[in-house]
Amino acid sequence: MKLSITNLSTALLLFFTIGIAAGEQRPYRETQTYFENTPNQLDVYRLYGRFDGNTVFVLGGIQGDEPGGFLSADLYPNLVLDRGNLIVIPRANFHSIIKNNRGINGDMNRRFDSRTSDDIDDQIVEIIKNLMAESDLFLNLHDGWGFYSDIYIDENRNPHRFGQSLIADTDIYITERDTLFLEQMANTVLEQVNRRIENPNHHLHFMNTRTLEINTQFPEQKKSATCFALTTFGIPAFGIESSKNLESLDLKIRYHNYVINEYLKLFGVEPEHPAIIYEPPKLIYLLVSVNDNVPRVIDNRNTIKLIKGDQIKVTHIESNYTRGLSCDILEVGDEQDFQKKLVINQPTRIIVRKDNRIIGEVTLEVSTVNSQLFSYIIDVNGRKQALLDGQTLHVKRKDKMTILNVLHDQLSPEHYKVNLKGYVPPGNYNDGEDRNYLINIGSLNWKKYSLHGDGKVYPLVVVKNGEELSRILISIE
Repeated sequence: MKLSITNLSTALLLFFTIGIAAGEQRPYRETQTYFENTPNQLDVYRLYGRFDGNTVFVLGGIQGDEPGGFLSADLYPNLVLDRGNLIVIPRANFHSIIKNNRGINGDMNRRFDSRTSDDIDDQIVEIIKNLMAESDLFLNLHDGWGFYSDIYIDENRNPHRFGQSLIADTDIYITERDTLFLEQMANTVLEQVNRRIENPNHHLHFMNTRTLEINTQFPEQKKSATCFALTTFGIPAFGIESSKNLESLDLKIRYHNYVINEYLKLFGVEPEHPAIIYEPPKLIYLLVSVNDNVPRVIDNRNTIKLIKGDQIKVTHIESNYTRGLSCDILEVGDEQDFQKKLVINQPTRIIVRKDNRIIGEVTLEVSTVNSQLFSYIIDVNGRKQALLDGQTLHVKRKDKMTILNVLHDQLSPEHYKVNLKGYVPPGNYNDGEDRNYLINIGSLNWKKYSLHGDGKVYPLVVVKNGEELSRILISIE
């Protein structure tokens, strides 16, 4: 498609049509999530306008330490479009965003020259490539150091700085179908954007990396997302760079949005523009389930009291934002422990993040079970007996015994299992729970489970999440 400014009206008639699911009423949006509830979760948002048209693909967060880009992209998934289509990935590299690292597995934006592998970053890159094939324009959002200038002014403002620039791999690119006037498009956008930026030192400039030339000073760009989109699919592709040196995150987001909105206009995608207001994120509360009980509300900076071996699950994070949230149970799971059942054996904290920023925490206090508080209620030949941890029950082989229950002041009986070693309950399934079975003492013949291997003394143990908490002994006379 030839997208010079002079023939833009003709170009807009030659758009790529996205297949719309049967029965969907325009305008509408859909979300597809990959690697859900892992540190690498990838959310893809597709927005379809009331009238079809060009498709613009906005990618943020491919490098995890560039919040101006991913927070700017995050303002677009809730748009309603009147015309055209929009694909948005706010957080391409969520794991690196959580860690505030450019790329914990290396630079994801240097993987577009490689083939698909089992590596998680390569799998994400492959998804991005497939979305490029549906698009008419690709925008890759970044934060770069310093301020780009085509002449050397000082160490912070020169041709090797990327901040405050619109980057293309060449000025003109010829495909089999069209001639893409990339510099012309960028300058049209910049003319409108810079009018809105009051500080002239913050004006953006076009940067041509001349990626495809033999003597390019930026050969690494041949592995980038923009170069792949341009050379593989023949679509205009630009890197949008705000400066890491800007004094506020709000400015980085605002300048990104200025540029994105002008590109949407240029390609005939007509949205209700997102607000360019950045509200500081905060945690309001968590919903946490302990030992599969009904989740309870835990406010920010509160404490949950647990017993060693308790199992918890964070089922909901309530914040003033809905995207980019993660919770990390320190020293237990990984960087994303949302919706995971995890066993807690020592004091720790649940850290809640919005992207790489900690917005709240909940303390987990863990106490050790006092085994001396266990009481064993056992029926032998119709007579109930109570025993404490470590004691011995003397029985005869002709006796019949039922383990009625084992009680503890700190624990609910359903949160642990009571297992008589050497006993197999009736049925095809043995889950290690032996309460309320009528046990014929004479049937205890598995000597290998007895205390000394002679079939005379069998342990009766209380187990929680694989850990023994208490035992008594059954001695057969």
